[in-house]
Amino acid sequence: MARPFDPGMLMSSKPKQRPLSPYMLGPYYRFEFQTLMSIGFRMSGVFLAMILAPLACLWMLTLGLGPEPFAAMQAFMSGWIGTAIAWLAALAVSFHLCAGIRHLVWDTGRFFSKPQIQSTGWLAIVATLAIWALTLWCAS
Repeated sequence: MARPFDPGMLMSSKPKQRPLSPYMLGPYYRFEFQTLMSIGFRMSGVFLAMILAPLACLWMLTLGLGPEPFAAMQAFMSGWIGTAIAWLAALAVSFHLCAGIRHLVWDTGRFFSKPQIQSTGWLAIVATLAIWALTLWCAS
């Protein structure tokens, strides 16, 4: 037999002792390594979508517009801002690739224990730095 609805249950005077959201960093939710990995994965995706993709499209557009616009774009990308963008882009692509592979492995149902999550996170960071260093070495 179902219990009747009691509106008083919704307006309890006793405050709840647990947080309302697991995303509340601070006194309720401890900032962990996995949190940093998740935020970094999202930030690298945003960088790739909002900065690198439009810049690559603009670069290809200047190639089609003729030698003068393309030379201007080449000059911009050869400067310190363009070099910084290229270095950050290589880092973002490397990290997003490694973290994405990690997520694909998780989709198979593997490596879900806490120690395995930590170790695959560190593996992703080491692989990111290795790929980034190799990319910069090949580009120089």
